[in-house]
Order: sequence, then structure tokens, then C-alpha cells
Amino acid sequence: MKKLIYTLLISTIIIISISASCKSKPFFPDFDHAGGYVIGKEFCKANPDEDYWLVDLSFPLNTVTNYGDTITINGTLYKNMIKTKQLPSTFKEIGKNVSFNFHLSADKVETIGCAVSNAITYKLKNMEVLASFEIR
Repeated sequence: MKKLIYTLLISTIIIISISASCKSKPFFPDFDHAGGYVIGKEFCKANPDEDYWLVDLSFPLNTVTNYGDTITINGTLYKNMIKTKQLPSTFKEIGKNVSFNFHLSADKVETIGCAVSNAITYKLKNMEVLASFEIR
């Protein structure tokens, strides 16, 4: 008799747990996540710390979502380019593999107010970095 009560109690707990978990909605983050490579930076401001950095969000071969634009820099074609002013100083190294949690601007951002001659700028979407990680 004790064995039957114990079995019914365990079965009831399992059924309640399964039914309760089915009612909750899955978690969907309110940000995007992607990895990429630091490609370079714009040259516009008198203070280089105020310039945008260029990131190719195509690591590892990100084919699911296209976040950025296709552009050619120094003869190399990049297919998922964005720009950001929020790149941590430890990642400001061309070729660095990085990963981000981010929000992306809906429209492309044009850099204005350049203070250097022969400014090099790109009209790309701007990434607001929420968190960043190095990919090793």
C-alpha cells in the first residue's frame, strides 16, 4: 500500500511539473548576438578615440542573419559590415575575433563633422554594444 501511494505521489509531481513547464513561453532575448572580426577604423575626428571602428559580423560564417552591408575595403570584399564607437580598447586590434550582444540601428549612419583632411568614412549601420567577448 505504501508503495502504491509513493508511486502515485511521484507520478502526480511529474505530471504537475510537465504541465506547468508547458505553459511558460520560451525566452527570447531583446538583443542580437553575433561574432566577427575587427577590420579597421574610420579616419574622421581629430581625436582618434572618437572614430568608428569597423566590424565584419561573419564569424563563424554567419549565414543565418545578415546584419550589415557588403563593402570593399583595400580590395577585400566584406559581406556583413557594421560600425561602432563602443569597441572596448582591448579589442581595437585589426583582425581580432570578437563576439557581441548588441542592438543595431535601423538605418545606416553617416559620419559627419570630420576634422581631418582626406577623411575616410563609411555609411553603415551602427552597433550599440551591450556586452563583448573575445573569441579564441
